[in-house]
Amino acid sequence: MDEIDKFVDIVRQLRAENGCPWDRAQTHLSLRRCLVEETGEFLDAVEDGDYAGMQEELGDLLLQVILHAQIADEDGRFTLQDVAAAENAKLLRRHPHVFGEQRAGSPAEALRHWEASKASEPERSARRLSAMDGIPRAVPGLSRAQKTLSRAGKDGFEWPRLQDAVAKVEEELGEVKAALAAGDAGQVRAELGDLLLAVVNLCRWQSIEAEEALQEAVSKFMRRYRALELLLAADRRKPSDCSGTELLRCWQAVKKSDQDTLNSEPETQ
Repeated sequence: MDEIDKFVDIVRQLRAENGCPWDRAQTHLSLRRCLVEETGEFLDAVEDGDYAGMQEELGDLLLQVILHAQIADEDGRFTLQDVAAAENAKLLRRHPHVFGEQRAGSPAEALRHWEASKASEPERSARRLSAMDGIPRAVPGLSRAQKTLSRAGKDGFEWPRLQDAVAKVEEELGEVKAALAAGDAGQVRAELGDLLLAVVNLCRWQSIEAEEALQEAVSKFMRRYRALELLLAADRRKPSDCSGTELLRCWQAVKKSDQDTLNSEPETQ
């Protein structure tokens, strides 16, 4: 704990009267983007299997936690010790299968114990009047959409069959086409939002995390586009030098090469 105590003391000095002007100027609101960015950088390191990067980014995340706690302490709201004490109590309470008499033989059973303990907390019930309460706004839109739909689904607000969820996607796509034909920009925006929500719901039906699926698709597109650029660079050309037909032909070649490479990779055990 010596290093943790030193960390807290350094942050306290940064916020002190003769500390760093930037750190002294920060508030809970001004630090929001920093927290999101640091979280994203840590997740990038996780996906890359970069343990040195993970260590560094966890330090940056811990800095955000300590900064917020220090600001709250200065305002007389709560301290870092209060944060730790509340979380300790929550972990003990929500793991009755570890610290109590209940048992859990699988991750799913452990999650059920967690959710049941969470739902029984009176202070939580007092804060939440709707199933929609408590869903963070400052998270990626796909994740927020999936969380929202999952909450509604637990209350029974759900399509009875997978085919109905698929039909909803098709219905929303039709409404997008109609809005495009009408040339109504505001309606196009609204209908595209509805289409995205319907697609997220279809992901949920298949137990697929929509955010992860999109990130994987984006990474695949980026990989193939870089390959396209390299293919054209061999002829000293860029995508902007090509016609649409040429780009499509090259793109199809890149896709085939990429798929062939993936198919030839040995399966991980």
